[in-house]
Amino acid sequence: MIKALVFDMDGVIIDSEPIQCEIAVAVMRSFGAEPSPSELYEFIGVTNQTMWPILKERHNIKASVEELLERQQEYKKKRFFQEPIEAIDGIGDLVKTAVAKGLKIALATSSPRYFAEHILKTTGLMPYFDVMVTADDITRSKPDPEIYLKAAQHLGIEPAACVAIEDAELGIQSAKSAGMRVIAFKNPNSGRQDTSKADFVVTSIRDIDLDKLDI
Repeated sequence: MIKALVFDMDGVIIDSEPIQCEIAVAVMRSFGAEPSPSELYEFIGVTNQTMWPILKERHNIKASVEELLERQQEYKKKRFFQEPIEAIDGIGDLVKTAVAKGLKIALATSSPRYFAEHILKTTGLMPYFDVMVTADDITRSKPDPEIYLKAAQHLGIEPAACVAIEDAELGIQSAKSAGMRVIAFKNPNSGRQDTSKADFVVTSIRDIDLDKLDI
């Protein structure tokens, strides 16, 4: 019996993956590197703390990881904190329906907490979330299961009774390794993601039917 839904954020709650990649490219260019925009898509689902050391070494960037993180945060605030943000179509209805059915709701995002809180507040979804686990709360990035195991632990629910909703291959691997069932949302803006390991695959959030999840 399913007792909780655990949502990824970027690419599931908001359609932010292309913007996140654009920002990372802009950060690298500001320090003299010239990455391929498509290169950033391999890091979808990965924490910034994991991504930047790899890109720093790959492109021989002289700036420190801390400087890269600070520049990224500066650019993100300009893009996401000064412009309207809307949830992906169907997310609001799905969350409200799940809560009405008695399900617990959690967030498991590789984004930092300040950003996750801003997104949930701006989209009006914050009141529906019982638990939030962010990049600030983990030491191992997706595809490691730590983030999903912590979400289940904080919910007080066994992972087997949770369904994760993900758009990225690494996130799917993370949730499956934690023992959860996974719904993969094939977001066309999340790049080419292998969703073959998911239990269910949808092309629209509105295609998720909670009545078919053995609730």
